[in-house]
Amino acid sequence: MNRLARTSAGAVAACALLAACSAPLPVPEPDAVPAALPPAVSTTQVEDVLGEVSAVLAEADAATQLELLTPRVTGPAMTVRNAEYVLTQAGDTTAITPVPAAAQTVIAPTTDAWPRTLMVVTEPPADLQPPLLLTFVQNSPREQYQLWSWSRLFPGAQMPATAQPEVGSALLPVDADTLAVPPADVLARYADVLTNGAASPHVAEFAEDPLTTGIRSTREAYGGLVGENGTLAETYQPTGGGPYAVQTADGGAIVVGAIQTVTTITLADSTLKIGDQTAGLLGKDTVASNLGITWISMVAFAVPPAGSTEPIRMIGAEHSRVQVTGE
Repeated sequence: MNRLARTSAGAVAACALLAACSAPLPVPEPDAVPAALPPAVSTTQVEDVLGEVSAVLAEADAATQLELLTPRVTGPAMTVRNAEYVLTQAGDTTAITPVPAAAQTVIAPTTDAWPRTLMVVTEPPADLQPPLLLTFVQNSPREQYQLWSWSRLFPGAQMPATAQPEVGSALLPVDADTLAVPPADVLARYADVLTNGAASPHVAEFAEDPLTTGIRSTREAYGGLVGENGTLAETYQPTGGGPYAVQTADGGAIVVGAIQTVTTITLADSTLKIGDQTAGLLGKDTVASNLGITWISMVAFAVPPAGSTEPIRMIGAEHSRVQVTGE
């Protein structure tokens, strides 16, 4: 090969080498963001939560000791259980609400934040009562899920469809505007309906339900006992923290919370004989001056999506006396 050929070949090779060296460096690509968050708990973990809470309840119920509940029970559930223990110690053998450990429906949360809400519909209790809707809350990564409330599903009430636990259901904030009524307002408006009845501006937003009927009937019964010998007043307000909301398949939500009812009876030159659980919590069966009864209602609503013409339906509740005062 002559010198010119060798020089040309060398130049071509050099150009090729330079071209190879000037190729762009690979750019690292981040992992693809999933289309939706996975469930925060697996089916196995849900079973563990139910088993652990059930074991804590069994031990505390047997001893009627509230402090034994602290690791796994909180909120309205703790308040109601305390009253049940007082009644049990007073001789009421049926005061404690059975909480089954077996689930027939699991509503697992999809979230990467806290607090996290897990809902479970239990198998029916052994006493043939309707299933319970249990709500568990985990407030931080290092805390355990705690039983926050239970609501006894009304006979014939239809649970809204939710995603399979392997898919999970989104948790909604209390001010979510994707619903007919934001979760925080559901409890406040229901309390207004209890307070004002047909005069409430929100009465048409709610379907009739057994809890409202029961509260009104109890109020009328106490009013009949008092008659002209005193006065009766009742107040209603959300209590106990919450509410908690999980999205349903139709874009609505299951909203759980608690309502406090305070019944105040003032007597004038009369005595009032009381019985059953009211007397058990007070420690006597007669008052001559005043009587105060505090109730907690743990409630669950099916709230339709924004734009729906359907009313808000209460699907379950547990209405319990938790404190009685009187003289």
